Amino acid sequence: MPLISIVTVCLNSGATLQRTIDSVRNQTYPNIEYIVIDGGSTDGTLKVISRNEECITHWSSEPDRGLYDAMNKGIERATGEWIHLLNADDIYFDDNALTRIVPQLDESRTNYFRMFLKSADGILKTYDFSYSKWKLYVSAYLPHPAMVISRRQYQQVGLYDLGYRIAADHQLTMRMVHRYPGKFVPEPFVIMSDGGVSSRNKLVALEETRAIAVEFGLPRLFARCLYHLKRVHWRV
Repeated sequence: MPLISIVTVCLNSGATLQRTIDSVRNQTYPNIEYIVIDGGSTDGTLKVISRNEECITHWSSEPDRGLYDAMNKGIERATGEWIHLLNADDIYFDDNALTRIVPQLDESRTNYFRMFLKSADGILKTYDFSYSKWKLYVSAYLPHPAMVISRRQYQQVGLYDLGYRIAADHQLTMRMVHRYPGKFVPEPFVIMSDGGVSSRNKLVALEETRAIAVEFGLPRLFARCLYHLKRVHWRV
């Protein structure tokens, strides 16, 4: 039973953080390290963290350079063999989520699992795709909450590139699958709340995913055509 490090980064997440913490606390998997990285919240977030310290292995609150800087801090502090980034408004599918997925982990692959998007009205949409590398040039279809990455893989591939404001997780995924081919396991894993940072900054997300596609070998003309098609599709 390898140690699993769960990292939650937050900023002014007082309204949602408690259910994320409860989701971690209720996991039946017995070997968990839980790390919470706060970016200097000014709402009730620190009160939520303080009253749940018994299930948090390590937490800190300090200004950072944004979401991906906070994620990098959490990964660097993790001591587990495997690391999962669970956002401060996301939860595990059920109490047995980690117990189900841990036996499926393969350190020679980029492991990702079935995820669900929860809309504002509470409707769940299944979000799972079989692995195909070419699709990553078209869509950032492997969101980081669905992935579990080993500490050794991070050491080999590196952390999030802070040069990207919105799509650093997609750029890291591209680096990961270049070295460790993707492996999709259709086990229910995480429920992610819709309306994340990329959906609120669609134009920046499109521009960055275009740049990433070119960085990983897609011809510039093709990348530009995809960019304009997605702008029309997203009505940006």
